[in-house]
Amino acid sequence: MRFLVQRSCPNQLIRIPVETRGAQRISIVVSHSSKPNTDYFRTSPVIKGRDAFIVKIPKIPKRVTVEIWNDARGHMNNDPSFRIGKVRLSPIVMPYGISKIDDPKVNSFAAFSDYFAENAGILSARNSIYASPDGRFSIDYKDVIRDAEGEELTTPSRINSRTGVMEIAKKYYMGYTVPGRKAVQWHEYAHIHMNKNPSDEMAADKHSIAMYLCMGNPTIEAFNVWCRIFKNRASDNNVARWDEIRNYIANFHNEMSKRANTIAA
Repeated sequence: MRFLVQRSCPNQLIRIPVETRGAQRISIVVSHSSKPNTDYFRTSPVIKGRDAFIVKIPKIPKRVTVEIWNDARGHMNNDPSFRIGKVRLSPIVMPYGISKIDDPKVNSFAAFSDYFAENAGILSARNSIYASPDGRFSIDYKDVIRDAEGEELTTPSRINSRTGVMEIAKKYYMGYTVPGRKAVQWHEYAHIHMNKNPSDEMAADKHSIAMYLCMGNPTIEAFNVWCRIFKNRASDNNVARWDEIRNYIANFHNEMSKRANTIAA
């Protein structure tokens, strides 16, 4: 099943009810309607009975394409194994979110990060360096990232602590959603612009997740992108980081709600 969803507000939540006959693995992809390699949401849960997909897209384009199918039956029209209810659109509610960034540096990076994440699927990665309009930030977009000996690395990104230039590997970025790309970019930014210790990976993980979630991005895509990264780079340290990330994301909304209530009081 495929259908278009029009933009009704700049930061949009799309609620898509779904009902199945028995337990079925239902996949969904929400993508840009005309720009290739630009997905905003992907997941494949097992659904039994009634449920709903909740899709958050900050800075949504004019329209997006929604594709939903039963994994066991493939793409088909009028699949009787599930049905879709009335799609509802609403603004993303961000009770503790960042609606306005007063720091010019952070604001500059946020805008640049959004642009690059949105367009990484169509931008050239051959000797291509992209810079923010004010020149504060740069991304060296490459097919792959290599070490000093020319060996290919499995990392999707890294940042030069001296120059601040990010390197990003298109090989991996093509498989990431737009919000997943944003999370990766905030991680690299955090290393030298937010961390007390620039080499602290766990601190960069947490700083980046906080910025990512406060801007209304979908929680599931934060899980997904780090899962993909760590699958390619298995190590005891990354297992520990994954555990920390899962706990941090799980507790984030509760902690931020407590802080908001404390401030209000």
